[in-house]
Amino acid sequence: MRKTTKRLLAGGLVLVAAAGIGWNVIKSMEQPAQYENRPTISAEHPETGDIILYTDLTGTVEPRSRASVQPKIGGEILEVYFQAGDHVQAGQELCRIDSDVLTSLKLQMDAASVSSNEAARELARQEPLYAAGYVSQQLIEQARDSAKSAQIAYESAKHQYELQLDYTTVKAPISGVVETRNVEPHDHVDTSAEICVISAGEQLQVKFGITETILKHMKAGDTVSVEKNGTSYEGQVTEVGTMANPSTGLYDVKAEISQTGGLTSGTKVKLTVVMDQARSVMTVPVDAVNYDNGEAFVYCYQDGSARKTKIVSGIYDSGRMEVISGLDSSSLVITSWSNELLDGAQVILDTREAGE
Repeated sequence: MRKTTKRLLAGGLVLVAAAGIGWNVIKSMEQPAQYENRPTISAEHPETGDIILYTDLTGTVEPRSRASVQPKIGGEILEVYFQAGDHVQAGQELCRIDSDVLTSLKLQMDAASVSSNEAARELARQEPLYAAGYVSQQLIEQARDSAKSAQIAYESAKHQYELQLDYTTVKAPISGVVETRNVEPHDHVDTSAEICVISAGEQLQVKFGITETILKHMKAGDTVSVEKNGTSYEGQVTEVGTMANPSTGLYDVKAEISQTGGLTSGTKVKLTVVMDQARSVMTVPVDAVNYDNGEAFVYCYQDGSARKTKIVSGIYDSGRMEVISGLDSSSLVITSWSNELLDGAQVILDTREAGE
């Protein structure tokens, strides 16, 4: 009887326990599972770096040195010693001119020579007379002055004649290639006529115009990239205009090209120059920057929350944006996007990617 009672009690306990387990299972099935609904974000500290923006321009290749040759005396062209396309050396004769001016100067020189000789002979005649006391001091001084003045006049006339005689032969002022020949024998020219144009051979430069914005970032010595038909060349800025060209509104710039194979004077080329730049500045990923009514802001991670932080932004490229103010080096800028990312939203920082 006692054993039977114990078995009944044990069985009852088993049933009660089983019932309790079943009830807990049912209750757990009725309660929804608890899921983490805070977005996981990536973040990084601002970085210090350079942002350089480039722009493409069109330029014209031209000789680094070009000379327009003009005669220094007018007259008739007697002979021409060159053709367009010829290579000439500095000092090489280009043409000869017959000038009426030269004839006039020759007559003046000859007359001055006669006067000088006569004055010299008169002085030579009077010197012994003066020594013998037959000529006064005043007369001998007059004779000496006349001889000296006549000699000076002759030397001046001779110098003018020889100078103009030298001008009748037109010479190349620089070495290079003759671009144009503008005279023929028997042409009559004056001192404003252009005999020819000589360019300085293989020494080339590229001329182009820039805006005022680009002007702020360009100076002599800067390098520019030059491209023609798929070939790249390096140029170095030699001149930067300080006044805008009235015809274009742009500032003229010249850059010399060291390696010129494949380039010819007058051709158009593409240039790549610095349009704007900011060096050693605070930067953040450009994708981390948002805008609200035109004002830039980022979300920063602070104590488990996303905080909207206004910034003053500068220039940017495809990857980074300059931050002028609003952040410091300790700021942790959220770089990932989520539609749940709002000011004050609770977030989870992915410490594997955080810039901590």
